[in-house]
Amino acid sequence: MKKIVSYVLSLLMISSLFFTVSCGAQEEEIFDVPFDVELEVDLTGLHFIWGSEWDQEICPSRDFSIVGDKIHKRFDDLKAKYGCTMEVVHWEDGSARTLQELAAGMNSIDFLDSHASAGGIQLYRANLLVALEDIPNIDLSDEKFGVPRFVQYGVFDGKRYGFYHYAWEFPPEYHGVLMFNTDLLHSIGINTPHEYKENNDWTWANFKEYLLSIQDAARNAGYGDDFVPYISGNSYAADAIGFMFANGLQMINSNGNGNYSFGFDCPEGFATVEFLKDLYDNGLYAQKGTGVFVIDQMSAMMSHETYWATHYYEKSTSQNYLPAQDYEYGLVGFPYGPNGNENSVSGYVHHGRRLNWVLNSSGKELSEIGLVMDYVFSALDDSEGWYGYFRDQIFYTKEDHENYVYMLENVNFNYGNLYLEKGYDTWTSGISAAILGNKSVSEVFSSSGSAIDEAIKKNVTWTFEELE
Repeated sequence: MKKIVSYVLSLLMISSLFFTVSCGAQEEEIFDVPFDVELEVDLTGLHFIWGSEWDQEICPSRDFSIVGDKIHKRFDDLKAKYGCTMEVVHWEDGSARTLQELAAGMNSIDFLDSHASAGGIQLYRANLLVALEDIPNIDLSDEKFGVPRFVQYGVFDGKRYGFYHYAWEFPPEYHGVLMFNTDLLHSIGINTPHEYKENNDWTWANFKEYLLSIQDAARNAGYGDDFVPYISGNSYAADAIGFMFANGLQMINSNGNGNYSFGFDCPEGFATVEFLKDLYDNGLYAQKGTGVFVIDQMSAMMSHETYWATHYYEKSTSQNYLPAQDYEYGLVGFPYGPNGNENSVSGYVHHGRRLNWVLNSSGKELSEIGLVMDYVFSALDDSEGWYGYFRDQIFYTKEDHENYVYMLENVNFNYGNLYLEKGYDTWTSGISAAILGNKSVSEVFSSSGSAIDEAIKKNVTWTFEELE
């Protein structure tokens, strides 16, 4: 389908290279063929479709937002440059609709925005995805497709399939961060975590003392017994995973010979659960709804996914995210444990987050898809993407911005039940029970360890460090 508009001159150049013209006894070599002819690609008539359940988030209607207008301009410029068109359409999160249309003999969409656990893995198993390394005209080392550690959850069997529109003004999301209410802390005379982190005092031992000081100050300020210094907005197990990373552990260990093991099943992993249990037993930590922290302000800190600190929506009962509130807040990683250090990163990605996937059944050539990807997903006009947007409009301090970026670029990977299967679900439910005091820590690991080890042997064939 690719059409070359300018004449291809390579054969002419080769044949003329040694051709000479005689004029009496004198010879003249002819080297006047231009070598710098630029080939123009014409994709007129091709229509590229990007499906997403969040189509209005990715590409709002014209004149609705500045970012939306920039995206529409990019699509207009694509048509001017290559002659083809592109649109974002509403599409379900998952694989069902794509599979149904293919079964009916229809060509599929070109790109799908979907959670890895909902669409990416199913389409991969159905052999319907294109490995990004097989697409010409794109450079996977270019950050516009996502930094390597962040897109780990788009890697299947050692090949990368998922990419993120990383240069646009859409925030990448990961788990394992602490958000704190700056105004509340200052109102009761407590410093923010940034000051501890700046002095390299953001450790487990200091964290417990910090929460105790918040608890005492809040009670003296009249907040009452319902106030909890630190809440989990998601789950105890989700926090435990972040704290294990902050304690210097990796979820999967490799001995370098292709043998892998569960990296949390060790004394340092046990100590992590005991640490959180101690916080819970002292009334410093509890799992509660996000509204307790965001709306009621009956907690000073909350651990959750980063989108609670970065997604802006108008204040309403259904969109209670921090940027819509009228108080200052901040973001920091988990304090590090005795087996970790100040560089240990608590943030992690998992298969429950979104990426973009390239389908192999749209009827277009990979070279055409690559040209469009390279052009469309470059930074929008006069924009620093999410990086500048967060710095200028979302985060209150440079420390918040620096913490977010550092964790993103060094983020860990939670292999989850996609790789660890039912053993992972048994383990996570057991972790929650252990923090609540309903199970012993050793019982949790012994009841799930064998199943996880078997799943690792079957499913884990690589680690990120081996891909670097």
